[in-house]
Amino acid sequence: MTIIHYLALFSLVFACGTTCANAVDTVETKIEVQFLGNQASFQAVLPQLAGIPGGRQPFYTYLWDFGDGHFSTEEAPKHQYAKPGDYAVTLYTVNNYDNGPRPKRPTRKINVDSTNVAPKPIASVAEQNFFNTDGTFKLSKNANALPGQDMVVIAGINTTEKGRVFLLTNEKIFGPEGFAYAGQTTYNEEVITPADDPKTLESLWAAIPSVTITQSGSPDYGIREEMDFKGNESIAYFAELYNSYKTVTSYEVDGRANAQFSLINLDITPEMLADTNATVTITGVFVPEKGPARVHRLDVPIVTSHDPNKMSLKQSRLSYRLLSKRKALTYKVQFQNDGEGDAKNIRLEIKLPEVLDPSSFQLLNLYPEVDSCATAQQAPCYQYGLKGPDTLVFHFKNIAVPGSKAPDVHDKDSTQGFIRFTVRPKKKLPNQSFRGRTDIYFDKNEPITTNFSTGRFKKGLSPMVFIGYHLFLQPPNSDATTTTVNNGPMLGVGLAPIAPYRKLYWQVEVYANAYRASEATTLYEPGEIEYTYPGTDRTQPYKYERYDRHIHTRFIQLRMVPLHLRYNFNRWVSAGVGALAETTINTKYKEERTYHLLAAAGELAARLPYSDERMAMGRLHIQPFADINFGRTYLGPVLGLRYAFGGNEGQFGQLYAAWRF
Repeated sequence: MTIIHYLALFSLVFACGTTCANAVDTVETKIEVQFLGNQASFQAVLPQLAGIPGGRQPFYTYLWDFGDGHFSTEEAPKHQYAKPGDYAVTLYTVNNYDNGPRPKRPTRKINVDSTNVAPKPIASVAEQNFFNTDGTFKLSKNANALPGQDMVVIAGINTTEKGRVFLLTNEKIFGPEGFAYAGQTTYNEEVITPADDPKTLESLWAAIPSVTITQSGSPDYGIREEMDFKGNESIAYFAELYNSYKTVTSYEVDGRANAQFSLINLDITPEMLADTNATVTITGVFVPEKGPARVHRLDVPIVTSHDPNKMSLKQSRLSYRLLSKRKALTYKVQFQNDGEGDAKNIRLEIKLPEVLDPSSFQLLNLYPEVDSCATAQQAPCYQYGLKGPDTLVFHFKNIAVPGSKAPDVHDKDSTQGFIRFTVRPKKKLPNQSFRGRTDIYFDKNEPITTNFSTGRFKKGLSPMVFIGYHLFLQPPNSDATTTTVNNGPMLGVGLAPIAPYRKLYWQVEVYANAYRASEATTLYEPGEIEYTYPGTDRTQPYKYERYDRHIHTRFIQLRMVPLHLRYNFNRWVSAGVGALAETTINTKYKEERTYHLLAAAGELAARLPYSDERMAMGRLHIQPFADINFGRTYLGPVLGLRYAFGGNEGQFGQLYAAWRF
């Protein structure tokens, strides 16, 4: 082969490398169907997955909507139709561990004639296992909440009772509305109803004698709670539940089938990025015409990629005030065996944030459901302990979690597991974000490291109150011979960001203090005074050489602090500098004068008294100050010292106590 042939071959390979790669990326997503007797076999044509370098092998998960009220989660399902007709089959896919975009949602219309129907269709494996928590009502999902994409919530009812289903989304404890209702299937003649005002629903709630509450995520939590109501307890329970959500949609069912499913489409808004790695809860409520109601809570992690191994925090944006009181946080660590064989031992090494106390660990629930090794011994069991100051090790022993790639596995939930637990903060809790992650060990394989689960504090304001004592270190400049200033109490309020942690922050204040002052001086200013004799209208001018003046005043000083920068050195000491604007209101002003009169020969002849009372408001003065606090500088009580320099307006100090709420 000549060099020309090699060059031609190289060019062909290079061209194919580029073109073929683009061809893979642009593969049309479509559905292929083939009828074999009374069974329709479905196959998806999807783009090739682009795995993350160094990551796990990517794979698809599936949700098939057969267009007749039935669904499947298998890769290539078979389905039987009960009636002839035209059906629109839709496929929802999720690309796990994938670095590429999510495939477009394909829909294919098919015609089923009378030769292809089955009078008694066989339900899919997913449908058969759907009501494993509660035999009557449940919610499930096809994906976690990835902002900018969509997800499907499957609402299943297994009863012939007529009733109404409520879907509650967008919990008020989170930020902007993250889920947007985008429609649902109505294959079983479901009737979409408008959202009602809670007041109009009270008659519906009042008739509910009891409720069964279940909860699931991926997989099911196994939580089941029964509540009986007396009096108005049902109204109070459902009103509180209803009012904890921003968005409520509902529809009516007529009970025409034992098991009926509605696929509800939810768009996930980009605003949900603010709560990444949190776990939101979608709640479904089924209220039959008669009898007990059903409530199912579906936990949905908010993610940035579809990865079945993850660590999440129930609420990632938190209230500092609540958490500073050592309120428990709820975490979930979930995992999936994506191999071909069973996983016998699974170890979770959970690196908790330093601000949390691992010794406060409380297990809520887990899957696989096994007992503690303290009682189970050699049987499947779990045990946990500490590894270092911040790492919690949770170990599943002697279990059998099947691999998702095993040919005989049809229920993907069986390949997954999780633990849910609570942990409390330590006493010293700075106002800064904190994060943790988990290393997951499947048998003797290298660990899979999850995402960082990050907790952040909501921005907030901290009001303050001040009470203290105002001390004049140097009274305002005056021409008085003697000046006496009586110090007085001060009272004020302020506002600042809540619990700032080692950074500059602003603070504004308004406060007032009251004090009395007196001054005496002799003025050598000859002049003339018009004197009115007491009790008469007779006046007479007198010349004087000088007069003695005595002034007695009472003041209220108003101070506004528009510019105040502070820094918390630690949770016990903080300092600040700023400028305050001060004005003075004279609540009492009394001036007394004694005139030294001149006789005709120019000699002092007598003394003439004079007095005047009035109120006045002083000018506005700007004064710089420095300040230091000792105490609980984030939230709680502190003691403060402040020094202000006012030039001719005097210098003062303040000793005060304050409380940050």
